Amino acid sequence: MQQSEYQQLYSRHQTTRREHQRELIGPLQQLNTNVQQSLTDAKNAYEKAKESYHQEFNVLKRVFTHTASEYETQLVTPLKEIYHQEKDLAKKVVELLDETTLETSPLETREYWNGSIAVVYNPITGRAEWKKYWHGGVFGVFNPLKGVIEWKEIYHHGVYGVFNPRLNTIEWNQNFSGGIHGVYNPTTGIVEWKSAFHSGVGGTYNPLTRQVEWKTCFHGSVVGYYDEETQTVKWIEKWHHGLALILWNASTKTYSTTASCGWFDNE
Repeated sequence: MQQSEYQQLYSRHQTTRREHQRELIGPLQQLNTNVQQSLTDAKNAYEKAKESYHQEFNVLKRVFTHTASEYETQLVTPLKEIYHQEKDLAKKVVELLDETTLETSPLETREYWNGSIAVVYNPITGRAEWKKYWHGGVFGVFNPLKGVIEWKEIYHHGVYGVFNPRLNTIEWNQNFSGGIHGVYNPTTGIVEWKSAFHSGVGGTYNPLTRQVEWKTCFHGSVVGYYDEETQTVKWIEKWHHGLALILWNASTKTYSTTASCGWFDNE
């Protein structure tokens, strides 16, 4: 019953748009409570049966008598299997609840040591896709003309892409052993670029100043976003890690994403 409920909620999680994931939190929390109780009951039943078995048969009897083997097979092993099944299910439910909870947050970041990580929101499916790449750069851009996410991975390079709505094309750029970042400036109608050797690069358009603000992080990564509440650009940095960020934009009612390469060592 609980396994079936988990499968249903897992399927809903996979097919529900990111902005609607909050609908699953209540059912998942209730399932988690029920599964944890079942796990406790299964553990107690198994430990009680195991204790009775050890009291009934000493070490020699457990090794040499057929009766002890039958007792264990019929009365202990089934409870052990049930306990491990409940334990496995409990782990899956907690992981699903944690992942769903993360997706309900207006801002989520993930990191990847000595490499790059990128996230792209697909407005058609309503799901975010994540990719990692060790010792190099990875980035993805949703192409609204094709309705698909286009990815690029480059070893020992930083890589970044930006869809230019004026030209209706994705502009790509790369930088050997360093970071690179591009931001479309709606005021000028062009994609502005910045690169840095052995450093991560982050850039964000500030609608108040109508300019792109930049930041670099030596031997690390940096991502920025415009905070509508404070009306300022905020930055997140991480040494020797790649960073990716997805942010809910209350004005446009959709998600924006960005990332920064986190690998710059030639050794």
